[in-house]
Amino acid sequence: MRPAMNILIATPEREIYRGQASLLVAPSVEGELAIMPGHAPLLARLRPGEVRIECHADNDSDCHAVDVVVLGGFLEVQPDAVIILADAVVRAEDIDVRQVQQAVDQAKRLLASADKQIASKALLDLEIAIAKLHVVRRNRRQVLI
Repeated sequence: MRPAMNILIATPEREIYRGQASLLVAPSVEGELAIMPGHAPLLARLRPGEVRIECHADNDSDCHAVDVVVLGGFLEVQPDAVIILADAVVRAEDIDVRQVQQAVDQAKRLLASADKQIASKALLDLEIAIAKLHVVRRNRRQVLI
């Protein structure tokens, strides 16, 4: 069996995921982070985006792949665990693709705004919408396999 690490993803309201993983990928304000068992301790602020939890095929049943969208928060890496305290989390099954596509279209229109505050908000909305679409597509592929 390959090494695994304990993962906890929670919001202030509830626990979203608790289990084992062989890889966690998360969007930090400094760039995308890929965390594997044995990673050095780390504390990072998360930006809105996709969090992926992956498992090796030979791991036990306590490990299952998960894809969610976080809307900010913090990630802490400890010697054998990763904790994500997210502002909010959106799961694939809660994503309405039509609404997300409308958000993409509106964000694209607003990006052309001369008002930098409006354009900046539109860019953030576009990043969140794209992350949601990635999660939905990846989740559908897992279901089909």
